[in-house]
Amino acid sequence: MLRFIIKLLAVIVIALVTVMAVQKYPGFVMVRVHDWTIETTLWFAGVALIVIVVALYYAVRFLRGMLRLPDTLHDRSVNRRHGKARKHLNQGLIDLAEGRFAQAEQQLMRQIEYSESPLVHYLAAARAAQLQGKHDARDNFLKAAHEANPAAELAIGVTQAELQLAAHQSEQALATLSHLHGVAPRHDHVTRLLARAHSETGDWTALVAILPDLRRRKLLDDGRLHKLELAGYRGVLEQAAGSEQAFAEAWSKVPKALQGDPEMLHFYLDRLARNRWSGGNAEQLLVKALENRWNNALIEAYGRYEARDPNAQLTRAEAWLDDFGHNEDLLLALGRIAMRARLWGKAQGYLEASIGARPMPAACLALAELLEQHLQHPDQAARYYQQGLRLCLEAAPGTGLVASSDGKVRP
Repeated sequence: MLRFIIKLLAVIVIALVTVMAVQKYPGFVMVRVHDWTIETTLWFAGVALIVIVVALYYAVRFLRGMLRLPDTLHDRSVNRRHGKARKHLNQGLIDLAEGRFAQAEQQLMRQIEYSESPLVHYLAAARAAQLQGKHDARDNFLKAAHEANPAAELAIGVTQAELQLAAHQSEQALATLSHLHGVAPRHDHVTRLLARAHSETGDWTALVAILPDLRRRKLLDDGRLHKLELAGYRGVLEQAAGSEQAFAEAWSKVPKALQGDPEMLHFYLDRLARNRWSGGNAEQLLVKALENRWNNALIEAYGRYEARDPNAQLTRAEAWLDDFGHNEDLLLALGRIAMRARLWGKAQGYLEASIGARPMPAACLALAELLEQHLQHPDQAARYYQQGLRLCLEAAPGTGLVASSDGKVRP
């Protein structure tokens, strides 16, 4: 309020001064053009000049506005359509987030020709089409996105690969990601997706090749990376399992840290046991792993592993009896090793002790085979066969079979 009063007083003072100046110094101006003569005071001429200049200024602006009127109307129309396109984009993204995929697709494609960011429309519409199972429409949207913005090849390709992986189109995703990896080999997300695609397609050799890069650049957390490493190297070993030499070479390429992993070592021992191969350093690795941490699966696999000297293997395994003498898996392993050492009585004792600690189908089967094939006790063998079968049926409910009290299996 104070500022308004001050301004008002200033205007009044200026007006008074001007009036006094006009009265005291009226001045004289004469303009003559041919026969025309105009005479007036200086102050009136000044005011008239100002009015004429202002009038000319607004007249010019008005004429310019009239000349530019078509462009102005066009710009306003375009801006209005841009606003509608933004509104449809926002609504489409909301519908997509809320799970209304068909509505989202419709909203995203409305007024897209007037959108300032058609790429966003097409990529979001591709996701909406994918979530409706419309893979052809998804691919068409992605193609349109590339035509609308060829410079965004990486963004479009990553979206395409993610959608293909989500739709379990692993081969197509692998092709897409291989191309993107060639374009941007240091792109973190592309590398992660490529590893996933190799895993899903079972291309273990290619997966193993990029695992060091994943670890060096820390692109995955330790848990996920460890699972990928296990899957990759197990796949490579499985592919090489047709030849003992090839299997040994594949194992030598497994990182030392991973060779001592219980899960990896169990897989290695299991494949050696299946093929009756001795392996190079399998026993040393297993002993070291068990010294670090006891693992029932490892000791079970060790029992099936055929070492070159079963007696030495038995002696090594018996050293664990002091700490794990009541462990059913250790007793089963000792029974199997004793059988390979042809120590029938000791094998029978270990297998019976294993069944006494906790009956398992594998122990019942091993003891039944020992009694039938080496100790010539078919009746006792039959009882253990029945007990093992009963344990299998109890462990697998829903088969429709039951074991009666006399040991016979009936539907």
